[in-house]
Amino acid sequence: MKRKTDYHYLLPAIIVVAVMTQVPFLLTLIFSTLRWNLSRPDIPRVFTGFSNYLYFLKIENWHELPVFYGILWQTIFITGMTLILCSVLGFLLALLFDHNIPGINFARTLILGPFFVMSTASGVIWKTTIFNTTFGWYGVIVKALGGTPVDWISYHPMATIITLFTWQWMPFFILVLLAGLQGLDQDLMDCMRLDGVGWLQGIFRIKLPLIMNHLRVAIMLGLIFVIKEFGLILTTTAGGPGTRSYTLPYYVYMQVFSANNVGRAGALAAMTVVLTLVIVNLIYRSIERRNSKYL
Repeated sequence: MKRKTDYHYLLPAIIVVAVMTQVPFLLTLIFSTLRWNLSRPDIPRVFTGFSNYLYFLKIENWHELPVFYGILWQTIFITGMTLILCSVLGFLLALLFDHNIPGINFARTLILGPFFVMSTASGVIWKTTIFNTTFGWYGVIVKALGGTPVDWISYHPMATIITLFTWQWMPFFILVLLAGLQGLDQDLMDCMRLDGVGWLQGIFRIKLPLIMNHLRVAIMLGLIFVIKEFGLILTTTAGGPGTRSYTLPYYVYMQVFSANNVGRAGALAAMTVVLTLVIVNLIYRSIERRNSKYL
């Protein structure tokens, strides 16, 4: 029987987590209500209420929507496509690695490599040694085949960012889904084979439903990781051309270090956090509803 004072042992951890997470967020909310321009220290900081939020959300002409809505759509599209590709490819590769064959441990270690590489380092490597049309692998191979290499970073920035995001975070999905596959009851797998269940049916009718919670958790955590990704964009496309590869976190960065506007950056950051929490909450509720069906 648990004692009523057991929660006292959790207080230090709760206080540390609260200070490290909630205090910066509260400061962001405070900054989002200020008119604060770093390039004009002569202008005092003034409380402006929700004017910074209205600056991004206000629609004056339906034929010319504010830049914010385009960047919001780009963020949703890039994040959604990345999560779909990570889920599909991660599941297929997890199935491939769920076999005891010679060298499988080395292969599993190798496939997890991109997950442990810094985003900025990954971006520099991809931009200079792979996507470069003159000296990169892509350019050299295309020229050797008699073709003309296309500058993907300039002409297809969103496809480039989605590719890099998928390469960076797919190992995380493989790790979670592989753990789910290896946690399946071996007796159930043996019964499946004895009953003559086909390979394809066994994957999509038995294995995938049983690890669906693992997939949802991977998507929920992957959403948090991907939507806050910043280094790959900075070191490859730099948000360009124009704002074609901007995401909300990169837009926050530009508001601070380019426009020098702390208030608007705080408003953007707060809206990004709220959007992420809403989507994560929806995914979490779907997990809870699914679990309640089996209780």
